[in-house]
Amino acid sequence: MTYKPGTPALGDTGQYEASSRPFFQSGLTANASIQVIEFPYVTNWIHLRNNNASQTADGPKISFSEKGMSTNNFFTIRSSNVVNDTTDIVIHVKVTKLYYTRLGGNQNFEVVAGLTDIPTGSIVNNWSGSIGVG
Repeated sequence: MTYKPGTPALGDTGQYEASSRPFFQSGLTANASIQVIEFPYVTNWIHLRNNNASQTADGPKISFSEKGMSTNNFFTIRSSNVVNDTTDIVIHVKVTKLYYTRLGGNQNFEVVAGLTDIPTGSIVNNWSGSIGVG
């Protein structure tokens, strides 16, 4: 009998302990419309970097659901208090999508993520409707 491992699942510890598949998207611009980044697999971690080097440039609004943008279930990547510096954040979450829009003027940012081998269909609606997600 041949051993055939099953499809990786959301609760598989090894998916989060092993090195991740790389995902990178640069040159993103948050504007007035809500936009979405769709990951090809469930994420292990996400690194977001605000590329606006101005002390007055607030970064984009980020949410795990489109509804989260209108229900205060979002966070922002603020600019640094130092001229010509940028701000970044790393979050360890299991998601398949990130939604983003701007606070003021257009904001530039980039996303680096570590992906598991877990299919995106393992998370229905990217946690939308969950408490704290929107």
